[in-house]
Amino acid sequence: MKTSSHFLNLHRRTAAWLLAACVALTSTAAMAQVREPDNFLATTLLFSSAPRLDDVATRHFSPTLSAGFKVSEHGQLRLDWGLPYTSVASGGSREWSHVGSSNLLVGLHHVSTAVNDSLFLRAGAAVAIPIALRDDTLQPGGPALAEGANYAAATAVRGLADPWLWALDTTSVVLPLAAGVDLPGFQLRADVAVGMLVPLSRASEDTHFVAQGSAEASLGLGLLEPGVRAQVVSPRLTAATWDGNDSQLSLEPFVRARLGGASLRAGVRIDLGRPEDGPRPDAHRMWAFSVGALLGL
Repeated sequence: MKTSSHFLNLHRRTAAWLLAACVALTSTAAMAQVREPDNFLATTLLFSSAPRLDDVATRHFSPTLSAGFKVSEHGQLRLDWGLPYTSVASGGSREWSHVGSSNLLVGLHHVSTAVNDSLFLRAGAAVAIPIALRDDTLQPGGPALAEGANYAAATAVRGLADPWLWALDTTSVVLPLAAGVDLPGFQLRADVAVGMLVPLSRASEDTHFVAQGSAEASLGLGLLEPGVRAQVVSPRLTAATWDGNDSQLSLEPFVRARLGGASLRAGVRIDLGRPEDGPRPDAHRMWAFSVGALLGL
């Protein structure tokens, strides 16, 4: 009888722990918001490795830092900055690498919410402070080419997104807009932005307008939130081409984990080529693996 009572108590404690865990996971899902907190710090580590094409192999790694600070009832100051690194190896010759700073994007946004914060809309304006400047002291050839390849790769592995961060010798004006909705067990979000990239030197190209948009959907399954993000970027809003690139479509399956005011996110972005071409395979398209963390303050 004592043994039976012992096992009964053990089962009761186990059931209580399982119930508490379910309640905790449910509350975590209920607290989840598709928008970032008013005050937050975030970082993303992105890695990409291009296969050896035309006897050239490329490895790219670029951490980025983002931050948001509430400056008024509906106002938010946002900062974005990155540190790209790229190594390029051609055949059996010497390997070249370069690491440098991205431009610093500083933006002021108006954030409004509705229906108990389940709906949000954020609109703003941002300026890219030109920090990514060409180093005129680099020797022609390998070092200079590695510098250009570094910043070009930082844009390419992102499906051409956010070029105002990675364009050398430019300052930019960006108009971003974001909206999202939190439904029971389901989240939707859309982001669009238009930017004007203005050259600061003769080595840079002409002024260009770039537009980008993305749509994201995720499931709220307690602690884990699997989802998918589709993105399209058009760097050809003017007659002149921008680095010879066409519009780029990409897809990113991801999973996000939330714990209180913090969240972790991991995903793989896959190039799908031009939107009009459809998802055809192409060895020259670059994939990217990213892992990020966000902390609400």
